[in-house]
Amino acid sequence: MEHPTAREVAPVEIRRLMEAAAPLLEALHDGVAVSDTQGIVVYVNEANTRITGLKAADLLNRPVREVVPDSHLLDALASGRELIGVRTRVGDREVVSNIVPLWDEERLIGAISVFRDLTEVLALNAQLQEARNTIALLKDYLSTGEAMDGVVIGRSPAAQRAFTLALRAAAVTSPVLIEGESGTGKEVVARLIHARSERAGRPFIAINCAAVPETLLESELFGYEEGAFTGARRGGRPGVLEMADGGTLFLDEIGDMELGMQAKLLRALQGGEFRRLGGTSTRRADVRVISATNRPLQEMVAAKRFREDLYYRLRVVRIVVPALRERREDLPEFIDHALRRACARLGRGAVALDSGAMRQLLGYTFPGNVRELENLLEQAVVLDDDGVIGEADLPPEVAPRVESETSLTLTERFPTWDEVERTVLEAGLRRFTSKSALADRLGIGRATLYRKLQKYGIF
Repeated sequence: MEHPTAREVAPVEIRRLMEAAAPLLEALHDGVAVSDTQGIVVYVNEANTRITGLKAADLLNRPVREVVPDSHLLDALASGRELIGVRTRVGDREVVSNIVPLWDEERLIGAISVFRDLTEVLALNAQLQEARNTIALLKDYLSTGEAMDGVVIGRSPAAQRAFTLALRAAAVTSPVLIEGESGTGKEVVARLIHARSERAGRPFIAINCAAVPETLLESELFGYEEGAFTGARRGGRPGVLEMADGGTLFLDEIGDMELGMQAKLLRALQGGEFRRLGGTSTRRADVRVISATNRPLQEMVAAKRFREDLYYRLRVVRIVVPALRERREDLPEFIDHALRRACARLGRGAVALDSGAMRQLLGYTFPGNVRELENLLEQAVVLDDDGVIGEADLPPEVAPRVESETSLTLTERFPTWDEVERTVLEAGLRRFTSKSALADRLGIGRATLYRKLQKYGIF
């Protein structure tokens, strides 16, 4: 009786192998195609269909060359050697493949191609490059610990996203729109962008559009000529556009600007040209515009209360600065930074917070955001007379004075000490690279720290 040849045995063995391996191969995100030694497709997984757009029924039991003329599977079969990182055109798609011959001991039984859509590969490379850029942008901040250019960043995702966008915006000259509630530090972000930009050595001029009466805003922006109105200064006066020439113009509270003034500002921004109030000659100014608002500009555009064309002119890069209540994990860092700044401004030595005061601050909502926190701690430092800020040194809205227990209502809710301790520990773990450093900063032993971490399930 004659034995079957290798050519007859191989297709049977490769099909049995694929039946056994199918559950594993179907779980792969990458596409898989397998052929026998004759170059006949014996297996494709679901990812193959997703990537190539070709149905399994159109591929199975057909010669590879018929369904994918550009395939390198036959090259691997002919040479018996693996092919790594080869590109293949599949219809209108391009894939990058690793192709490996399959052996049963020393007998070739087929070849397998594991491939990925080249578009996905390029996207992954782009993501990797973006990650590298982000690391580079954050390098200064992470190496110094707390602040960059006097700005406390925080570890919350929203804060890190705003900070990363700000540094990216600094690398270009596109207009930036900064959104956020009052007191969140929008001007601080604008100054950071300017300080990190190529215009850092040029003027940074800020104007609060809500603080200037409508009748005066035009002259503040564009300046005026002598005799333009009663009381006009002899020789005229430049506006903020001229003063910011070559630098950055920060338009704070841009949402409070009237529609008529918006149209004039838009014309100046589009052409880079303007006239002083009462003047006839055209002037030019090269300014990078950063604007900020605490108002919902998109809703105002829909309601025809803010010009759509100006809105899109201003918001090429949009940065949202989160409210303090949305980044409570950053509170301990903000409190520490603001307290040290207050002491430095007032010429005081180091001032500490006792546990009661810290508990009250961590439980407060800070409707005025960072500005309220800084003012509040400066007030507390002024009132303090023993080097330790207690609840009595905090204003009533933060630490309500309670005359007796009976005056408390059932609806009042203050964080427990355990809640405060857990919050501090979680923030500490994000800030310090080692538990030893955290224990030293908290003034406790490592064993005590480990016990507390285990207690709260954050070990």
